[in-house]
Amino acid sequence: MNPSEVVAAQGNGAHLISPEKYKGSVGKVRIDNVSIGSDLYTVTFLFDSSDRLVQTNVASNEKKNEGIVARQFGTLNQLLTQKYGKPEFSDPNKATWKLPDTTVELSQMVISGIMAQTVVRYIPNSKVANDTSNL
Repeated sequence: MNPSEVVAAQGNGAHLISPEKYKGSVGKVRIDNVSIGSDLYTVTFLFDSSDRLVQTNVASNEKKNEGIVARQFGTLNQLLTQKYGKPEFSDPNKATWKLPDTTVELSQMVISGIMAQTVVRYIPNSKVANDTSNL
């Protein structure tokens, strides 16, 4: 899907944004203030140089409070486990589900006193295979 197709498919709330650089891709579509559990998140759709959708990030709007981020991580871990089953990998800061076509990564990033955020990444397995092919 290209950015316009993502906006059309997502309907209300999805909008084109000024391109934002990510490692190996560019954010071009966003949905603001998506409610999951009792918290708000921002969904960003990332595209490759050919404008093909390559990743979707769901990031908490909370960017400072470590306690809130820890609670969000627990809530999302529970919700994703209900939906996809037990994660293939998990530790106190990350959980990964390997689905037939997609890898789902939940993580909490905390740099004490500076930033704290919970992120879910949806990555096509073809991209994950490419990213790890040189290891």
